[in-house]
Amino acid sequence: MVNLEEARMRMSYEIAVYREQLSMLRREMERISMTAIDIANAAQAVEGVMPQRVLVPVGGGTYVKANVNDTRVLVPVGAEFIVEMGQEEAAVELRRRAEATKQAITRLNEEFERITGKLREVTTSLQGVEQQALLHKQVEAGVKEDYI
Repeated sequence: MVNLEEARMRMSYEIAVYREQLSMLRREMERISMTAIDIANAAQAVEGVMPQRVLVPVGGGTYVKANVNDTRVLVPVGAEFIVEMGQEEAAVELRRRAEATKQAITRLNEEFERITGKLREVTTSLQGVEQQALLHKQVEAGVKEDYI
C-alpha cells in the first residue's frame, strides 16, 4: 500500500508540474501572438509610408498633425538600440521578424502538445494507481470481516 501511495503522490506532483508548464506556455504563446500582430501591423505601415500629412500620437490620446518628408524608418534591434533603414529594408526586416515569431509560435504549440500528451499519460496512470489502492482497501476490509 505504501508503494501505491508514493506512486500516487509522485504522479499528483507530476500532474501539477505539467499543468504549470502548460499555463506558462499558454501565456508565452499569447504574448508572442500579440508581438506577431504588432510586427505585422508595423510591416504593413512601413510598406505604406509616403510623404504626406499624418497624425502623430504624442500620448494621452493626443495627436499632432505633421508632414512626413523622409520615409527612412527607425527599427529597434534590441537592447534599446535602433537602426535607421530605408523603407524597403525595414519592411524586409519586419517581415523576417514576423516569420520568426510564427515559427516560435509553432514550436511552442508543438511543446504544448507534447506536454499535454505527458499529462494525459500520467493522469491515466494515476487513475490506475487510485483504482488499485481502492481495490486494495476493499480487499483488506473483506479480510478483516472474515476474522471478526
